[in-house]
Amino acid sequence: MGTTVKRVLYLGLIAVLLALFLASRLTSVHVAAAATQASASTWSGQTTDWANVRSEASTSTPAITIYAPGTSVTVYATVSGQVVWSGISNWYRISNLNSAPLYIYGGLVTATNQPSSTGGPAPSSQGKVIVVSLSQQWLHAYQNGTQVFSAAVMTGRPGLETPTGTFHVFAKLSPTTFYSPWAYGSPNWYPPTYINYALEFLGGGYFLHDSWWHTVYGPGTNGWHYDPTYGWQWGSHGCVAMPLNAAAWLYNWAPIGTTVQINP
Repeated sequence: MGTTVKRVLYLGLIAVLLALFLASRLTSVHVAAAATQASASTWSGQTTDWANVRSEASTSTPAITIYAPGTSVTVYATVSGQVVWSGISNWYRISNLNSAPLYIYGGLVTATNQPSSTGGPAPSSQGKVIVVSLSQQWLHAYQNGTQVFSAAVMTGRPGLETPTGTFHVFAKLSPTTFYSPWAYGSPNWYPPTYINYALEFLGGGYFLHDSWWHTVYGPGTNGWHYDPTYGWQWGSHGCVAMPLNAAAWLYNWAPIGTTVQINP
């Protein structure tokens, strides 16, 4: 009886060890296959603006570090995560699959040697320039040196002037809601505001966007002025505001990376 029990226990131990050995072999095969696949589909890119690096594909995860514009990255995998703007759900894994995961939002990386199997090139910002004149309160869009669009705009009020310089569109939101960075009771406070089309060109919330609460644009509207529909108003809080049809045109025409030149 004792011999039989020992034999059963012995055989059972052998079966467990054999199962563990086979499981480890299968896992090794799967890992090797995954690594091979990742290596075959890696591509190089660079950040288009300041980019947060996170451990998960979501902005709810704290940033581990921040990459400056033009930082070179190697993309090892593409995962679906939080949509931050413009319906883009892609997040790029920039760490090897054998290391801790690191992700950058897909809207902040442009390819430098992406494989041709991606379904065609992304819209190019090459040759596209948006020029805003603060003195004229007017926007002009150029493609390869030829003006293709213009519209009256409203820029920042005194004390909250729109910054001058050369920038690039790094975020596109449609639709979105703007929330006041100023506390309630501040003369600059505003309630949560629905926006149809917004193109961010400078960190800190500087956008080109539509503004349904204004009906007049152009010279003088960045100061204290009268709107026949909404009464007396100031200019914007620093953004470049424009009519809905102008913002819609600009949003569809200007991809991420488009140059924005703000002149005095």
